[in-house]
Amino acid sequence: VHLKTASTWSEAHYDPSTETGSLLTDPSCLVKYSSTPLELYPSATSLNYGTTIWEGLKCYRQSDGVARVFRPDMNYARFRRGAAAMCLPPPSYALFMRSIQRALVANGDLVPPVGDGMKLYVRPMLLGSGQQLGLYPSPQFSLLFYVSPTGNYFKGATAGLKLHLETLRCRAARGGTGNVKCSGNYAVTLRPLMDAKAQGFGDNLYLELDSYKSGQLDDAVLQELSAANFFLVLRTGEIATPSLARGTILPGVTRDSVLALARSFVPELQQLIVASTNNPDAVVTVSERDVTAGEIKRAAEAFVTGTAAEVVPVGSVATGRGEEAFEAVLPHGADAAGGPITAKLLSMLREVMAGARTCATTEHWLRDPFASPEVFRGKEPEM
Repeated sequence: VHLKTASTWSEAHYDPSTETGSLLTDPSCLVKYSSTPLELYPSATSLNYGTTIWEGLKCYRQSDGVARVFRPDMNYARFRRGAAAMCLPPPSYALFMRSIQRALVANGDLVPPVGDGMKLYVRPMLLGSGQQLGLYPSPQFSLLFYVSPTGNYFKGATAGLKLHLETLRCRAARGGTGNVKCSGNYAVTLRPLMDAKAQGFGDNLYLELDSYKSGQLDDAVLQELSAANFFLVLRTGEIATPSLARGTILPGVTRDSVLALARSFVPELQQLIVASTNNPDAVVTVSERDVTAGEIKRAAEAFVTGTAAEVVPVGSVATGRGEEAFEAVLPHGADAAGGPITAKLLSMLREVMAGARTCATTEHWLRDPFASPEVFRGKEPEM
């Protein structure tokens, strides 16, 4: 799906009250990916100044064969905030949701059968596609939606992830765009990621670099991975993840889902917390706060979350060559399934996705892309 505008998105693109607009009637708005390359001038603002945002969400099949899209309203809320940050006109909620539906219905045969982590990945994009040599917002914008079948992000792992604690380079700083899903947030992680892999690590765990002082690495505040949020299960029973308050961490949809499930099903987690922590006095609590590097050494479990990754255990965290020494090996890290809490949270998430677990919190999390536009759209999220 490809739509263009020189100002804002209007009912000429899509009018939900009449089910009309170029999204549905203009043949040039729905094209084959392989035979229709995106035409951009060299002076396009997205190429020169990075004015591109995108989202990642998934469509998959439940055991009865019915297709489901997981929490697309959350993706829209983040997309809208990102558009404002990048001086891009946000689409309406109705246009965003109808475009997802249009792309999925047109590619319905690509939604994979039921399988471990198998899904049809959906990527909405909004970018400045107009010509603009000077540093100004783009005079034209493109809204795109494309799909691709995918499997597990960390497929093939036989143990928990081996993470590099990055102490020399940062992915985001306060006052920047670390909480925006823009292209630049990922470009800045590529060189550090390749360097980490060359040392045998699977990914980088970043710090709030201004909180790190030489010789006091344990006190440095954690951020997230290149493309996943980070969680600890402490020996007290606390399930903790770095707070969004600093504005440097991406508000992940899976992060939010895991937090919601952990808070909704504390009694179930409490049954497993002693096996996780080996502490008979451990009590499950769930928190979003500043988490420090030193707390990894005192954790029973660690895991990461993301749309593609879902919930993946961490085996160890360490610094690399030329850095202050640090190493933490998680007690359950040798197990590919992770510790009891990690495994249970993944199970809960997949049960919700499969429609086998529900509660008031998870209501409206699953949408049927082959339902009517009104049913698929549901209630617009509060912004």
